[in-house]
Amino acid sequence: MAAHRTSSKEALARPKHFDEANVARLGLISIQERIPEGYSSWEEEFEFLGKPVKLACYASEKVGGVPHGLDNEVSLALIALYFNAGSPEDGTFTATPYQILKLMGLDTSGYYYQALKESLMRLTTATYVLSEAWRADGRWQSVTFRYIEKLEYTSSAEGKLDRASVLRITLAKEIVRSLKQNYVKPIDIEFMASLKRPLSRALYRLLDAQRFSPENPSPLPRFEVNLMEWAAACKIVHKRPDKVRRTLEPAHEELIARRYLQSVEYIGRGQQQTIVYVFGEEAGGVADMEAVDLLMAEGLSFTSAYSLARRYSLAHIKDRLERFRSILASGYKPKNRLGFLVDVIRDEEGKYRRALPPAQGRRAQAHREEEEARRIEEEAEREWQRMPKEAQVRRALQVAQLVLRSRISVGELEELARLMEAGQLEPRAVVEELKAAASGGRLEEWLQTFRQGLAE
Repeated sequence: MAAHRTSSKEALARPKHFDEANVARLGLISIQERIPEGYSSWEEEFEFLGKPVKLACYASEKVGGVPHGLDNEVSLALIALYFNAGSPEDGTFTATPYQILKLMGLDTSGYYYQALKESLMRLTTATYVLSEAWRADGRWQSVTFRYIEKLEYTSSAEGKLDRASVLRITLAKEIVRSLKQNYVKPIDIEFMASLKRPLSRALYRLLDAQRFSPENPSPLPRFEVNLMEWAAACKIVHKRPDKVRRTLEPAHEELIARRYLQSVEYIGRGQQQTIVYVFGEEAGGVADMEAVDLLMAEGLSFTSAYSLARRYSLAHIKDRLERFRSILASGYKPKNRLGFLVDVIRDEEGKYRRALPPAQGRRAQAHREEEEARRIEEEAEREWQRMPKEAQVRRALQVAQLVLRSRISVGELEELARLMEAGQLEPRAVVEELKAAASGGRLEEWLQTFRQGLAE
């Protein structure tokens, strides 16, 4: 069934757009939209980053076999939602099926709720066994894991996911560790969501992971690979060269039409063929990773550092970092050190030409910081008011999961969502209550009051 895709801007409000580098480049999820019935395992060997690797996946045909097709997008959406939840240490976060489908740009109809459930079950039950293929701490490691370590959800009386369902997902600790250590690569989820075919979206994710990676901060203009090794990386079921080419052809056509690829060329014959990808103008540039590292060394997150490094040159960032350090060394104490750093980098009015403003200038700077804090607070309030009710409910649920963690069950989270949607609780009030309870050490008291309300 063809996917009815929503506006990418509507679908992708707020998530951080990064992919875990190992999962993306190893192609752990087959790019094929459909797989043969009963196809519940694969074992592959191919060259990866200059060394031979062995990969295997063992799944259950009862849940649709090995991860494939739509599972590529679901797995990537889960990474975005993990970041959006504040990168919890244990990899556990809550989401709703509606939220995941919107993030993927898919129609929120009954069909896709069922497709999502099947995808989540495949990602929860399939076991990956990777021999000397997982990159961590600068070394090759052998690991065995399931993409989703634990899955809890509420469902309808028929056991189906629906708009009221709440999911609690725990990602594999290997994936969480990579994400926490910034072993990631940027990915244009908006572009990916705009592609029409699951096959094109999956191949885009795999290709982009070869084009740009933590070990290769300068994006490749072209990528060459043996056809059969590429078939193994794509997890294509039938390995005959002509079938591999036919499987890839629809994705190649769409990616060329969208100018992500400039051309695709086959050189040679049979199993010795080489496929040559030349990237096009829509592949886009990337930030200078030296600039990213410099900003992260000052305490900025990878996301903030990468965003600034894409906008400003390495020379600009080095110059502004020197000014920033000089101002601090002169004795100036900003109210928010990282906020002040970002302000110095973004300054286009020449506010920081001098290392340290005179006393009057310092008072003016303090006033500016207070104004900036007030502006941020007012903007947050306007942003909240602009949010549709469903987005406010999702934000409140996210805060509840973040502060209450395992204290609250998925059933209680569903009840909390129901009460907010019915207007019996106001999402913003719930958020403020939870923040106050967390800072005052009164979370158990809040939860007890909430449970008493449910029992009445």
